[in-house]
Amino acid sequence: MKLAVHFGAGNIGRGFIAPILIENDYKVIFVDVNKELLKLINSEKNYRVTSINSNSSDINIVSNIAAIDLASEDELSATLLDADLISTSVGPKFVKGIYQKVAELDNDRDQIFVAFENMYRASTSSSKEYEKLNPNLEVIDAVVDKIVPPQTMDTLSVTVEKYGSIILDEDTKGRPLKKSDVVNYKNYDNEFYKKLWLLNGLHLQLAYFAKYNNINFIHEILDKEIGITFAKKTVSQLSNAFNLLTNQDLDHENFNDLIIERFSLSLIKDEVNRICRNPETKFSKDERFEYPLRTLILDDHDISSFKEILDIIFGNSFLDIEGYEQFQNSQLSKGRAQFYREFWKLGDYSDKYIEKLGG
Repeated sequence: MKLAVHFGAGNIGRGFIAPILIENDYKVIFVDVNKELLKLINSEKNYRVTSINSNSSDINIVSNIAAIDLASEDELSATLLDADLISTSVGPKFVKGIYQKVAELDNDRDQIFVAFENMYRASTSSSKEYEKLNPNLEVIDAVVDKIVPPQTMDTLSVTVEKYGSIILDEDTKGRPLKKSDVVNYKNYDNEFYKKLWLLNGLHLQLAYFAKYNNINFIHEILDKEIGITFAKKTVSQLSNAFNLLTNQDLDHENFNDLIIERFSLSLIKDEVNRICRNPETKFSKDERFEYPLRTLILDDHDISSFKEILDIIFGNSFLDIEGYEQFQNSQLSKGRAQFYREFWKLGDYSDKYIEKLGG
């Protein structure tokens, strides 16, 4: 049996990554800093993952697991030397340090490193500085798509949506996971922007639309006609942007309908405030809102949903959203013209934004 060392025993690690690794004949050793969580994993040695959609639920018992404290350096180093696959779901800012630790080990075994993070090329961008340290360590970028809502931390069990997708970069030699209904090898850039724009982009716009309409959970706005209408209009505009970016003329209707169906799942109870948090990052240049908007403006396409969301964020104070007050004080308070010119770094081109979006 192969060995996978996975950094991050949180909800996405336990609820999605570990079950996929175990399906691919890996034993999984989690690495984390949460001592209570580590104690539970090592004492219980299994946990339940409940996967739900609008029609049914499935229960999967995840076993063949163990856990190591990140602070146990000798034990961790010895385990990493034996690993076939090292992976992460810890947040992008921690990946570089993890890769450095792995690359600096005196190891002549072929190994694969995959960062399952919500960031563009999280694996390769985190490894660049240290890639010459270990030529036997292959780095593969991944796009991960799974809705895992906040969980209670008194148990290892996790509830997730049934849908899940892992896309690994096809331009790599290694194949650490078998192709399946969940796992595939495709063009990385296309799949990353498809997810960032169509899924994350719709999620963000729909959440702020829901917030403006005093809705607490994302599925609740989709119970209303105004929510369905806004969601369909928005994802259509995002699809147009994606086709322009990739120079394709694809029909995304089935994929778009699936996204809206996933967001409509009432059992997930995805909080609007959770989706809206950290707006300074999510509305920044090259992110899920600005990049597709810029693509549409350059080609004079419909941007009505984007304008509606800009009207909402400039016209309201959502101080109960994490990070919103800072975003408002540092960026929104300066006005739209300066927001386009400085925050989005558009310079003189901001005049076209003022014309189309208001200034």
